[in-house]
Amino acid sequence: MRFHLLGPVAVHAGDGTPVALPGARARAILAMLLISRPDAVSATRLFETGHTAKDPVNALHVQIAKLRAALPEPRLLSEPGGYRIVTHPGEVDADAFAEACARGRTLARTGEPEAAVPVLRQALDRWRAPVEFDFADAWRAEMEELRLTAIETAADAEIALGRSADVLAELTGLVARHPLRERPAALLMRALAAQGRRPEALVVFGGLRERLADELGADPSPEIAALHLDLLRTDDRLHAQPRSAQPQALTRNPASHPIQPPAPAANPTPGNVPHPIGHLSGRDTALADLHDLLHSHRLVSITGPGGAGKTRAARELGHRLRDTYRDGAWMVELASVARDGAVLDAVSATVLPGEGVGRDRLLSWLRDREVLLVLDNCEHLVDDAAAAVSTLLGLCPRLTVLTTSREPLNVEGERPYPLAPLELADAMRLFRDRAPAARGDDAELARLCGRLDGLPLAIEIAAAGTRLFSLGEIGSRLDELANAARHAPARHHSLRSVLDWSHDLLTPAERRVFAGLSVFQDGCVFADAERVCGADAVVLARLVDKSLVVTGRDGRFRLLETVRVYAAATTDTQEFRDRHADVLLAFAREVYDGLSAPGQDALLTRFLAELPNLRAVTTWLLDTGDGPRAIALQGLLGYFWYVSGREAEGAAWLGRAIDCFDADPRPGCDGALAVALAWHSYLAWMSGALPDPWLPAERVLGLFETTEAKDDVRIALVAITVVAVHLRPELAQQCLDDTEKALAGLHHPWIEAILDAARSDLHRRAGDLEEAVAAATANLRYFESIEDRFGVLYSQLRLGDAEEHAGREDLARTRWAHARDAALDCRSPVKRGYAELRLAYLDLDPAAIEAVRHDAVKLAAHDLAAAATALLGVAHAANGDVDTAVDLFRQTVSTTRALPIRTAVAAAHLVALDGPQWADELARAVERITDPLHLAALRALLAELPGLDGLRPALPAQPVCTPLAALV
Repeated sequence: MRFHLLGPVAVHAGDGTPVALPGARARAILAMLLISRPDAVSATRLFETGHTAKDPVNALHVQIAKLRAALPEPRLLSEPGGYRIVTHPGEVDADAFAEACARGRTLARTGEPEAAVPVLRQALDRWRAPVEFDFADAWRAEMEELRLTAIETAADAEIALGRSADVLAELTGLVARHPLRERPAALLMRALAAQGRRPEALVVFGGLRERLADELGADPSPEIAALHLDLLRTDDRLHAQPRSAQPQALTRNPASHPIQPPAPAANPTPGNVPHPIGHLSGRDTALADLHDLLHSHRLVSITGPGGAGKTRAARELGHRLRDTYRDGAWMVELASVARDGAVLDAVSATVLPGEGVGRDRLLSWLRDREVLLVLDNCEHLVDDAAAAVSTLLGLCPRLTVLTTSREPLNVEGERPYPLAPLELADAMRLFRDRAPAARGDDAELARLCGRLDGLPLAIEIAAAGTRLFSLGEIGSRLDELANAARHAPARHHSLRSVLDWSHDLLTPAERRVFAGLSVFQDGCVFADAERVCGADAVVLARLVDKSLVVTGRDGRFRLLETVRVYAAATTDTQEFRDRHADVLLAFAREVYDGLSAPGQDALLTRFLAELPNLRAVTTWLLDTGDGPRAIALQGLLGYFWYVSGREAEGAAWLGRAIDCFDADPRPGCDGALAVALAWHSYLAWMSGALPDPWLPAERVLGLFETTEAKDDVRIALVAITVVAVHLRPELAQQCLDDTEKALAGLHHPWIEAILDAARSDLHRRAGDLEEAVAAATANLRYFESIEDRFGVLYSQLRLGDAEEHAGREDLARTRWAHARDAALDCRSPVKRGYAELRLAYLDLDPAAIEAVRHDAVKLAAHDLAAAATALLGVAHAANGDVDTAVDLFRQTVSTTRALPIRTAVAAAHLVALDGPQWADELARAVERITDPLHLAALRALLAELPGLDGLRPALPAQPVCTPLAALV
């Protein structure tokens, strides 16, 4: 069995099948028992895991009984002292993490940094935030300390190996997050000094000394003080590193290393901050102050009540400063982001559109760029925004962040700037600008603007009322509403009064639509407003006229965030949220059907517009425990997550939806569950989101055997077949046969095309190349016929691979060029990179390979970057530049987020070029390879390398192939 304490509490049986635990309290009990091992836990302590019950003893016995019944083996024992859980070595993920950390520290301490780094990095890659229960605080702190120590030890070893540049960003972030911890500061000082940046290292020490003195009244330890003194005297010793461990820049000697990374494309106005419409009244002083603050602080927060004009001021400032920052100003709207840690995803989707979202890709892109990042509307997720900003500023030294929020983020180094209300003259000017025909004199207007506290949003909403009322009438109404709202906070009186007044003027139909629109995130199209809240064109037009609803060029109807929060509080929105979920489910079915048909680009554009709503609906379904609709919705989205490049996000949503369903399974959902599990397996394999993506696939196969609704489940077998080809090749043919049998009589050309792709891969792995080409050609023809650009892209890649395998390089070149063009058409830069790398492989062109590598690093596409780095090493070795080749292969071996074949290729070349000390690394990498084609391609590659005769016989001789699959 396997027990999980890192991440959500979970259990897997010996065959890898997830165990459905009976509920939240049972998970808490299991967590307490696991954390307390090997000791027993008293019933008194176990009472802490649940709410007080009338009969707590009986309630606990019920939970223990349910937990025992759920576990596939009798591991939960009753003892005189309470209860105890029995585990065996290696069964608890937290134990495995701790053991790996200890092993890595031992290797580092005994002078084996080369062996310590991969052990520690692999352990850290498996890290997930530990379970969060009150009783686990001390244990969780111990685990966090283990993680921090592992990061520090790995960084120390990397510096010792001459790879200080690789850990600078990591250490900078660690120092920012743990400003009083001395070891990260010392390591950062050493890494900076090793890079010739001694002044910056001295600044790190000065900052640490000040923080220790201010917050603890202490001085730095003797060890770090000695390092500081050493830096002051000389940096020669810190710079001295073994020649073989020093990375050699490809551009350090233009005569001998002509390869230059391509210069970034020129862009005179990078960023996305929209051009303001009209003059921003009364904010000249504030804008000047904010301008000065952004030149001296990396984090500035514009604060103030709702309606103060924070967003408008940030937009104006971002527009004015867009040319001041080399890489532009980017504005990220967070009002529609849920409270689930998705802030970094929202930033990534804004600054790196078109290839999905991802924290690593974002950090890689921002790390060396000079950017002004504007995060708008942070108030509803202050903690998430604070964590995201801390991470970004810690790892991206040239980044400046401007936020808008009703309260500061309370991040170290933040400079809040409260945005004051408009001066009376400016408030009057804004009112007259919005309502030039208002009935009333300046005295009445002055009194009204005074009652509105100079809040721009309140002024604009009140100005909309002048179509029906005079200034005096509006002012009188505000007096009544302000008196009624006297118990509210003073700063909210005017805005609340205006909203109350506007709401009171609405007809019942308008009030219903106004409240219903609050469930939408980032707006909606008219048809959805009609379905969810019964809106008609006349009602919506009247709400727009009253400035309560705004419209954009995209035709969507939106509520400003302040107004949306107010609207949601005017009534119980349960009915609207339920309809919202049904509307989004219907939309997901439409997209699921339409993504495999012509017009795919237009449908994807619509889908991207609805992503905030899809995330919001899924979150609501999960929060309310509606597992059936959650798995149905996310299962329908599976192909969208794939073609949009959001595999990791899709895998995460699917995992949460499946967990929600498993917590309260319902009958009649086998089909939806199977589809969700299948996409979870596929997307987790593509993104690395699960340690073993085959586990949900096995569950689908078991479900098909036991369900009575086989017609509903059989469609999920297609994805399982594709995954089996790569993860379980010994089962792949049987999976394909079973799937074909299950789908007999179902006429579905798109599914048949997917099975053609699986057949092509199977034929190629069996060495039957003509059949592989024929199946891939049939696959391509179908996708071309329905204008599925994503299908065309993958078909061309697959067909080119089969042609090259058959020795027809000219045909392969043509196919890969078509794949590159298709990737450009559908805005898939990572897939384009794989196509470009295949083309570069044919000619072994260092310049072309370096260009792919450069782009992959920018995109944080780790496997593509590792493949390009290894192939570049092959090119340099072929040209006789052994030193540079060895450096590139070492870089590849140190990569932990790539397919194991990349490490195997690099380690094999290091054995041949640098010595047998790399043999163990090679053996470990080979053990991790499951794809027979990769192993056969590696054997073909080894035929050209000396010193590897002992390994070659252990690799499969079939299929006979070229090194392509190993290198690309």
